[in-house]
Amino acid sequence: MRALQDQRNIQEVVFGPYESRRFGKSLGVNPLPPGARLCNLDCVYCECATAAWPLQWELRPQFPSPEQIQDALAEAAETFGPAELDSITIAGNGEPTLAPQLDEIVDIVTEARDRDWPQARTVILTNGTTCHKRSVRSALARLDLRVVKLDAGTTWTFDELNRPTGKLSVSELVRGMSMVPEITVQSMFVHGPVDNTGRQHIEAWTGLLERLAPVSVQIYSLDRAPAKDWVREVPRGELQAIAAYVESMTGIHAQVF
Repeated sequence: MRALQDQRNIQEVVFGPYESRRFGKSLGVNPLPPGARLCNLDCVYCECATAAWPLQWELRPQFPSPEQIQDALAEAAETFGPAELDSITIAGNGEPTLAPQLDEIVDIVTEARDRDWPQARTVILTNGTTCHKRSVRSALARLDLRVVKLDAGTTWTFDELNRPTGKLSVSELVRGMSMVPEITVQSMFVHGPVDNTGRQHIEAWTGLLERLAPVSVQIYSLDRAPAKDWVREVPRGELQAIAAYVESMTGIHAQVF
């Protein structure tokens, strides 16, 4: 197996561009506080630095303002020409939809794309846990590509693999995801004590995909060092077999990255 990259630790509001397996040359936008991860999941395979902000705190860490993001994108436009980016991706150290000013940030990203990189797609990577909120759905709908995580076919696997901070069932997660138009599902597969590649899991997960009817499914395994050292990469051949099963059972395009 190939060597994994070091864990990601993003300190800048706008970072990259970096070569993405899925989105080409992508400029990242991190709407979350620097210095640690802020997320309502604690996935065993997480590629972000493992130190984390608590979701409940007395002294709130400082979120970047929309103005800071606007200035950072304007600065990036002085370095990268109109044809040099394939995408602008809202991601960062954690779950980007936890940013309190997400709506305004989406508008700023869209305006910067239209002005400086008109051929680039606007993208968000989200774990889907806030899709039940109308404000989040409104913001996501204005982007070109909504990529939503779904790794688990059952609540037990979701609890063990993605480790939500509060009680959340897979059916509740999928219900929220189903309210967002034209999503792309991204699914991480891993081997180890918690393993989501077994036949029963794949069948249950595929059934959820059938309910969601996404535009496509992006299937992948580890690219960076995981949070837990017992998590192991799934060989590409196994991932391709999963993709073929999805397509044969649902007709949904599935691609391995």
